[in-house]
Amino acid sequence: MDALFHSNPTETMTALVSRPDKSWPVFRVNIKDPAFARWQKEPRLRRASPISFFLVEAAEQALAGLDAAQRAQTGLVIAFSTGCLNYSRRFFEAVAVQGQKAASPALFPETVFNSPVSHVAATLRLEGAAYALAGDETAWIAALKTAWLWLEQERVKQVLVLGAEEFDSSGLDAYQNAGWLRRRNSETNFIPSEGAAGLLVRKADSKDTKIISQMEDGFIYRSKLQALDAGRRCLQHFDSNLSCCISAQHNWLGGIERTLMENRSSFAVGEQVYLGEATTASAAWNTLRAMASLSQNDPRVLVPIWGMTHQIGALEMGRAFDKELHG
Repeated sequence: MDALFHSNPTETMTALVSRPDKSWPVFRVNIKDPAFARWQKEPRLRRASPISFFLVEAAEQALAGLDAAQRAQTGLVIAFSTGCLNYSRRFFEAVAVQGQKAASPALFPETVFNSPVSHVAATLRLEGAAYALAGDETAWIAALKTAWLWLEQERVKQVLVLGAEEFDSSGLDAYQNAGWLRRRNSETNFIPSEGAAGLLVRKADSKDTKIISQMEDGFIYRSKLQALDAGRRCLQHFDSNLSCCISAQHNWLGGIERTLMENRSSFAVGEQVYLGEATTASAAWNTLRAMASLSQNDPRVLVPIWGMTHQIGALEMGRAFDKELHG
């Protein structure tokens, strides 16, 4: 959702639920931004969670130029991590405090992952297959692989792949318990964020098409040491001469990334505006930014996807003639 960050994103200080006296900076999407005005009038989105608004706007940007007939032949895959966190917290909080009778039938439908998927497909008239995937950042790769499978099976003409994250103050407690909220040299290192980004995927059909030529995931870890080994095993599947996009410098995997990049040419997406850490949305942002960096002098790039909870994967992107998305 880079289009909504017209300048550096604004930090909002947010208190931990368990420690109201302790606050942490967060990058929040301004839901009152003019870009969202048109969606506020959609009856279907009247009670939707913020993540649905992020997704509809990101999807519309990615679909720009497609007419109604083309949209009818478009599939949809969305990668989530926490999903509709705001409404989920409100729903379960009411049940925990007031009992089952307080469970809101209006809130519950908005707590499931498929709800935003349904909102996007219906609002933008996408009539192809629709699917939701949940995981850490690497769910973004699984979503791209699903898109590739649908294209190979000729189920749709193109697939809209989206990554999204919605912030809620309860998430800060989870990050605190995981040890992710740390300061370095009195400056904030890890900044939670939210938003969405999308990529419209088709089979390559021209010399100037930007392609994803290789996808690897499933390198599981359970400790920091295992994460280093998982990252090393993952990167061994790719050409060691590829320029590598680094993106973990603000989270706990930064040290592992630096170790694995010692003998590789690399560049940092963080040299652009830092958008914070937003799980699958961050994976999508980093993919789009790396894709934008492709040039004739540097026609191929490697994008590691650092899953912060359980696995590591990577994508190779480039510009080539007569190649197809494959994994």
